[in-house]
Amino acid sequence: MLPVLNNLEENKKSCGEGCNAIPEGFIDVPSDLDRKIDARLDFMREKTTKMGYRFVGRHTAIKVCNWTKESIRGKNVCYKNKFYGIESNQCVQMSPAMLVCTFNCRFCWRNFNYILPRENEQWDDPKKILDGCIDAQTEILQGFWGNENVDVKKLKEAMTPKHVAISLSGEPTLYPRLPEFIDEIMGRNMTAFLVSNGTRPEMIERLLEHQPTNLYVSFYGTNPEMYKKTAVPMEKNFWESVNKSLKLLGKFDCNTVVRLTLAKGLNFTDPEGYARIIEQSGAKFVEVKGFMAVGGSRRSMKYTDMPLHKEIQEFAEKFEGNSSYKIISEKPDSRVVLLSREGKDFIGIE
Repeated sequence: MLPVLNNLEENKKSCGEGCNAIPEGFIDVPSDLDRKIDARLDFMREKTTKMGYRFVGRHTAIKVCNWTKESIRGKNVCYKNKFYGIESNQCVQMSPAMLVCTFNCRFCWRNFNYILPRENEQWDDPKKILDGCIDAQTEILQGFWGNENVDVKKLKEAMTPKHVAISLSGEPTLYPRLPEFIDEIMGRNMTAFLVSNGTRPEMIERLLEHQPTNLYVSFYGTNPEMYKKTAVPMEKNFWESVNKSLKLLGKFDCNTVVRLTLAKGLNFTDPEGYARIIEQSGAKFVEVKGFMAVGGSRRSMKYTDMPLHKEIQEFAEKFEGNSSYKIISEKPDSRVVLLSREGKDFIGIE
């Protein structure tokens, strides 16, 4: 049993600085729109646009990441920079499935009352999506010119994005043209980081022929009951689907990562169980990360639900002791520890 520690002041400081004060991320959808899907989606687009999201076409959106802004100011970078060589100032944070997902996770930063896509959903062209995302990002960043606090070199670099983080909101594997989209990114000598909840193993399998730079599968519990409490799935076969996706990771040549987002009272327990399941996945890396009480997660979660970095370190050590993964790096202000299979060094993207 892991010790439960709480430090409210440290948690507030971490959310305000380490997470760069991500704004409120939840929206109350009027009950009369529950069955009016088109009106509901229009309502959500309007509200999220006012929150700083920029829509590209029907179902895609970007939002300039706070780490991107911090990097341009020369202050700090995302942990993906330290772990995988991603330049935060040149990273586009986006989703081709902004308002649809198979989960409504309790600790989701966005917490947008996600719904499943409709059977007759109209999906946009991958090339147009990528062009639109790059244009939207660089247009927003124009506002940094004239700011005395920017690193001019980094701002100039930001005008030519090199990385696409397909992780902003929703579940990207619901976008049926995802393989083409990844090919479009990689074909432009950009890197593609895809983050999935693993509920569409058939799409994960398709990606074996269309591999991104990094493929993440988020994993939220060691049994179905823990998963239900944490991820609030909308489909009955979620447990089987996620485990199928995990078992596919060993077949990929690209970097594969299982990410644990851990919250007290939900899934911050049983490191031995996580190790046992993930050991069988063949994933190259594991990220053990603490939930952060930012954005929409504050609708149902508290600062006291956040594990401290010390607790994340202890959890990662217990994971390490029950697996072939070895701790190789960490970023305390993001409360994340990186483990590598067999402890192999990782030098980032060449």
